[in-house]
Amino acid sequence: MTQYSKKITTFGVGALVSALMLFFGGCTEVNDQLGGSIVPPGQQMKVEFASFESGMQSYLSLTDSIATSGLDYAYFGTLSEEGMGSTRASALFQFDYATRTDTIHYADRGSVPDSMILVCMMKTLGGDTLKTQSFDVYRLRQQLRKDSVYYNGVDYRAMIDKAPMFSFDYSGKPYGGDTYDTLRLKVADKRLAEEFMAELWNVDTLLYETDSLFMKQFNGLCITPSGTSPKDAAIYGLNLQWDSGYGPSSYLIFFGHDYKLDTPDEVEDHIMRAFQITNSTQYAEQASVTAVEHDYSTTSFESMINLNPQPNEKLQNPTSECYVQGVFGVTTTIEFEEEFLAALRALKPEGKEIFINQAMLYVGMAEEDYLLFDAAPERLGSYLHYASLTPVADYNYYIEESYGSELSYGGKLNRNHYNYSMDIAIYIQQLLLDQEGVDPRITLGMGAYDFLDVASVKLSGVGGRVPIKLDVAYTIIGK
Repeated sequence: MTQYSKKITTFGVGALVSALMLFFGGCTEVNDQLGGSIVPPGQQMKVEFASFESGMQSYLSLTDSIATSGLDYAYFGTLSEEGMGSTRASALFQFDYATRTDTIHYADRGSVPDSMILVCMMKTLGGDTLKTQSFDVYRLRQQLRKDSVYYNGVDYRAMIDKAPMFSFDYSGKPYGGDTYDTLRLKVADKRLAEEFMAELWNVDTLLYETDSLFMKQFNGLCITPSGTSPKDAAIYGLNLQWDSGYGPSSYLIFFGHDYKLDTPDEVEDHIMRAFQITNSTQYAEQASVTAVEHDYSTTSFESMINLNPQPNEKLQNPTSECYVQGVFGVTTTIEFEEEFLAALRALKPEGKEIFINQAMLYVGMAEEDYLLFDAAPERLGSYLHYASLTPVADYNYYIEESYGSELSYGGKLNRNHYNYSMDIAIYIQQLLLDQEGVDPRITLGMGAYDFLDVASVKLSGVGGRVPIKLDVAYTIIGK
């Protein structure tokens, strides 16, 4: 361990207060003894500095237990990143009755369904939008529940039919904003498609009046890349938000027709029925989830990954080559071993206390290549438990989001030094005090509001090109 300390200043706190009082006493009639009693007599403070480069270990980690239900978008598609394998996303969502051009109570008109389309506001998450993808549309056979939490590793294949009802092709960048994109559904399995369309077209009137009954019978749909779709294309998002002025952002549109009563072979009306796709709890009780799968079989690090590590579980395969990836991909876990903890405790002189002023953790990029900046995350978050997105106290992103001011934590990419730096002073203080529930390991992942960004960076772990380093400034307090 490389450790050094430097005395910056030593002073008697009582003496300093007295000197200040004397100085200002010549300029005011105010009682110059006010507050003097709150400083213990003879108390001294000394600021020191220590640097640590050992007693730490780095690992690769991956979790499939991050909540993806209730997001503003349901994502589907595939993409690949150089050296990072491929990512596949599948969207599961419910739909509910919205509007129709015919009346519910029609008799003897012989109406029949014709076709279906999805009309959605879309966005591109990332990838190569020039490549055309083929998507399958399955019927859900298990009900999604609004009061349940679903995760990125949800086994969606166990929730759908064995074959898709429809398929569609898609490429290019969505219009986005307030413009709708049309996904034209083609029949993939004639029997399943006809059964679904007939059942939905002739649904009992009661189901139109009760959301819960409707969604119990029609559990929803799943959009997933087909087996023949390219793995190096793009991931898209289907908008699930509700606009107070315009309503849902996405619809399942159903077309059909009926016949005249006196001439049954002659079409009377063309009919349209719309079903809303949304996650708004204010207007509907629909649920959604995005399933994410990562294929690392083509990478150099697949065998090094610790899957779903638990706080008290011993990590395997320490590595000097670490990664952080968006779209719920791999992360880097840093463990502070007993050697580090002993050295940290040794900073505290007997009979005195220390306060951690700053603890800057420096983690460098594995390569100094400015071309890698475009793909790298702009910021890394530090987490005690990545699956639940529980941050270290220094990275309280709730406060940052609520008050709109940036934390002193930092975590941003320094393009001059090819590294990320995070101030984790509170966390190190908690380790020093051996606080209950504070694990001696943290996970470096995407920023709390950037999880779905398509970004990745290769980091220099312990023993790598640039050592992981922790610089600590602290104050010794005592007589």
